[in-house]
Amino acid sequence: MMIIRFWGTRGSIASPGKSTVKYGGNTACVELRAGNQILIFDAGTGIRDLGSQLIKEFKSQPVTLHLFISHTHWDHIQGFPFFMPAYNKNFQIIVYGPPARDKSLKDLFKLQMDSEYFPVPLGGLNAQIVMQEVREPFRIGDLMISSFYMNHPSMTLAYKIFDGNKTFVYATDNEPYRYTLHAARKDQLGSQYGAELDQKFIEFISGADFLVSEAQYTLEEYRSKVGWGHSPVESIVEFAIKANVKQLALFHHDPSHDDATIDAIVNHAQKLLSTQKSSVQCFGAAEGMVIKLA
Repeated sequence: MMIIRFWGTRGSIASPGKSTVKYGGNTACVELRAGNQILIFDAGTGIRDLGSQLIKEFKSQPVTLHLFISHTHWDHIQGFPFFMPAYNKNFQIIVYGPPARDKSLKDLFKLQMDSEYFPVPLGGLNAQIVMQEVREPFRIGDLMISSFYMNHPSMTLAYKIFDGNKTFVYATDNEPYRYTLHAARKDQLGSQYGAELDQKFIEFISGADFLVSEAQYTLEEYRSKVGWGHSPVESIVEFAIKANVKQLALFHHDPSHDDATIDAIVNHAQKLLSTQKSSVQCFGAAEGMVIKLA
């Protein structure tokens, strides 16, 4: 069985308040329990509450956590310095992520915890921290992990987890290539080549039992944000249909979107699926939501 829990669903910057209670204001963090393995996807502000829960759950037991970083933009790593298991010697934390263009994954984490920004350096943490740059498929116990590079302004990975029965995919911060390449080239060739690259993403998520993917913008909002590295909801719905995924969690909600706006985006996505007579189950990812894949 896979158990998925959302600890942070917001993109760009945390947005707590009365208008974001339903979907939550914490930035990206998703927990996956698969067998006896604990996998965490991104370390936005939502990871702070997850860390507190893990400390209570395991007390003095030795535990290994597998932390998958999609990329190192602030909203995906800013919670790590406040992740209490990192200060506990009973924890081993293996951090996976993409190499940067000119820095190692470890260097990027060290920079965030430089004394100019934070009082505790990365080397001052009590947990055993292991940095592992992801370059090819690998295994964690019975789990098979593969990755895919997304279309985003920094080196960004999607992750696919297969336990021999079910497939979970975490694929946030992605922009359709057909839009960005068309905008850059302003010709049909750009759109055609972009569609071919988008097809590779569709193949990566194909048949997923559970897909966490962003729908940060409405199509109207996206028109003024081409090249920012995010998707309109229409695109991920199209990809999910073509990939025949079973469940789609809309994620990485824009900080300017209140609960009513996200409700409208989710309803729009569900209507698009209904119009296409698709069997994809779609909903908005909400902080505290727990899903079981039996």
